[in-house]
Amino acid sequence: MFETTLMASRPHRDAGRRLAALTVALAVHALALGVAAVGQLWAVEAVPEPPVPTVAFVDFRPPSPPPPPPPPPEGTGGRTTPASQTPATGPVQPHELPPEPATPGPPDEPGVPGGVPGGVPGGVPGGVPPQARQPPVPVREPIYRIDLVMTRPVSVSHPAPVSPEAARRLRREGVVIVEAIIDRYGSVVDATVLKDPGFGMAEAALAAIRTWRYEAATLDGRPVSVYLTVTVTFQLRGDE
Repeated sequence: MFETTLMASRPHRDAGRRLAALTVALAVHALALGVAAVGQLWAVEAVPEPPVPTVAFVDFRPPSPPPPPPPPPEGTGGRTTPASQTPATGPVQPHELPPEPATPGPPDEPGVPGGVPGGVPGGVPGGVPPQARQPPVPVREPIYRIDLVMTRPVSVSHPAPVSPEAARRLRREGVVIVEAIIDRYGSVVDATVLKDPGFGMAEAALAAIRTWRYEAATLDGRPVSVYLTVTVTFQLRGDE
């Protein structure tokens, strides 16, 4: 019977041992997993924080308006007296202002009452200043060839040219041909030398031709300006 009881209690002890071993094994495994997890946490490097950009805030509010000017002192009528105009005898008394310097006006000039500065005697009040007046534009008259006019110019005054000194000393003679312009009043207004023998003969011929006078040429009954070819001959006289 004792053996039967011993054999019956043995399974109970083996079951208790197996349960205790299982408990110890679970505890060891749990401890190992905990140590491994803690080791992994210690082994992970810290993640650096990303840089934060710098943001500048600008105040765009408009500037404050300037303070209003101080009110004028009483008794000046809203006017201020410059320091340069304050009399040397003392400060300006109330209701007393220094006299303002008179502005010099333009000097008296001849003209009419109400006229502009720089006018002329006998002008019109409110007229145009002399510097604003524009000279009249001369009208250029047409100049005709001598073969197109009805009557040719006729000489009225024809002084003879003076023979130049160089030509007389060297006993030189020659012919000067000049194209002159005779205006509608019969005056020689221009002359161009076409042939010059030299020795001052052309200059002497031009000096004489510019003093000549003509009766003007006419076209359709009215005087006109024409080109006229003039020939001046310089000859030696027998007593030279």
